[in-house]
Amino acid sequence: MNPRYWSEPHWAGNLPFGGPTIPDDFMPVDSTAAEFASLSGEPGLKMRIPAIDLDATVSELEIIDLGDSREWSTPDKVVGHIPTTANPGESANGWYFGHLSNFLSNEGDIFRRLPEIAAMIKNDPVDIFITTSNAEYMYRVTQSQLLHRDDLSLTETSDAQISLVTCWPFRVYDHRVLVSAVLVAVKPLPEA
Repeated sequence: MNPRYWSEPHWAGNLPFGGPTIPDDFMPVDSTAAEFASLSGEPGLKMRIPAIDLDATVSELEIIDLGDSREWSTPDKVVGHIPTTANPGESANGWYFGHLSNFLSNEGDIFRRLPEIAAMIKNDPVDIFITTSNAEYMYRVTQSQLLHRDDLSLTETSDAQISLVTCWPFRVYDHRVLVSAVLVAVKPLPEA
């Protein structure tokens, strides 16, 4: 059975696994090239991951001053972007965070299905779409890994990539699921 249907096996049917296709209205790009640079630089507004039924707002996280230290705010029912990292389409790594679950502070569970991507990419490509004010960017997942929270650091890349992070496992949260994806296509949006 295709892993994307594990959460609802009675709907799986016998559909074949998908292939590495790009929608007709998107232009394939080389994540290391600057051919789409005129579109990049805008912050993400929406994120979609069809394989896990994610359709979410993206918000820029803020720095919280704790007196003797500083930390990033936590995303509240949204996908949070670290604003000092790359925006969609830029030749660097953009970092996005979301909760697996958060009963205590009621900040949502926007990335509750992110851990499922590790199994999905073994058989099918998983694509992530980020929409800005002027374009929609399509990223393809290249890996999913599990790290101890002390081993996570915000790394840079020289090509257009994104990293998605959530806590793991449920109720313990001492590890991080890290999903990495590379830019494969872009769709310019019509001017409003």
